[in-house]
Amino acid sequence: MNYAIILAAGESQRCEGVKDKLLVEVAGQPIIYYSLMAFNDHPDIDDVILVVNKKNEEKFTKLIKEYKFKKVSKIVLGGSSRQESLGQGLNVIEKKAKPKDVIIVHNGANPLPSINEITECINISAENGACIVGHFINSTIKEISKEKILKTHNRENLFAAETPQAAQYSILKKALKNAIKEKLVTTDEAMLLEAIDQDISYIQADEHNIKITKSSDIKNLKAILGELPKDIKVGIGQDSHMFKKEEMGLFLGGLELKDEKKLKANSDGDVILHAIFNAISQAIGENSIGFYADEMCEQGIKDSKEYLKMLLSKTKKKKLKINSLGIMLECKTPKIDPLVPKLKKSLSEILNLKASRIGITATSGEYMTLFGAGLGIQCFAIVSLKKE
Repeated sequence: MNYAIILAAGESQRCEGVKDKLLVEVAGQPIIYYSLMAFNDHPDIDDVILVVNKKNEEKFTKLIKEYKFKKVSKIVLGGSSRQESLGQGLNVIEKKAKPKDVIIVHNGANPLPSINEITECINISAENGACIVGHFINSTIKEISKEKILKTHNRENLFAAETPQAAQYSILKKALKNAIKEKLVTTDEAMLLEAIDQDISYIQADEHNIKITKSSDIKNLKAILGELPKDIKVGIGQDSHMFKKEEMGLFLGGLELKDEKKLKANSDGDVILHAIFNAISQAIGENSIGFYADEMCEQGIKDSKEYLKMLLSKTKKKKLKINSLGIMLECKTPKIDPLVPKLKKSLSEILNLKASRIGITATSGEYMTLFGAGLGIQCFAIVSLKKE
């Protein structure tokens, strides 16, 4: 069997302004959630033991039940050091673990171990006895005293250890017993194994497998997981119209293209402005364009710029402004690429947004849809808003 021991008993002493970094939410979930998920969902992991402290025990227990981490068989209180917490985790499996079973130890503060890292650690440990993951050093490494630089080390022979770190049960148990006997103070499992002259294999860690130690690390994790800043809102909009058979005069992005077929609509049928409207409205929690435009059309207002003007007023009242805009069009005609500079200029003026913050792409559809067959135009818009 393969056992995972996740260490989560630390006090977060180096993480400024945070009581327990493992409970900090990133992209909607506490950091410990990602560590637990990585091992609970891994097909080669049979059993998970979570080592906690008295302060977070209750919250972690609730989290495991809420997310149904079924492989977590035991939650146990850890000690005052990583070494002691490892011992508590090993005690749980003492009666059922076999000598060749692989024990994979992981720091709960490394939330993003990859499936490949876990798999390789298990396989190599099963064959060679022990394996850890880590990062190769890119910077020049200096050894220092309190006052000056002493020497430069060859970074080619240096490796920054991360977790998971794995070993066969009998080997890890022997190493821990030796550390207790010799009163060794170690900071990871590899140090325990080194003390008994155990050969340890290593593999390169995934670039996203980083330990969360300081507040800046939490910011990096948010970026990796795509968490948007709290002052950013995003909306997606879509609109489409079919062409009229004979009438000319296409409105597109606030431009009037007199030599192109007109679109069927109660308004001027500007699919770009309509898609933008829906995107902004979604971002600020308002309704689709028809909710407003139908009534305005009845009043004789058919210029789509007027619809946007009304919505931008609502946006301003919420103290938000457009940060960026992306447009994607599907149509056989007109050819969009030659129009992009004019479209950007027009949209920039309508939205009070720099042209450099607007992206416009298009596809002909290759006859795969009605729009690709030249019967109409479809437009998608994505917009980000930020606080003024």
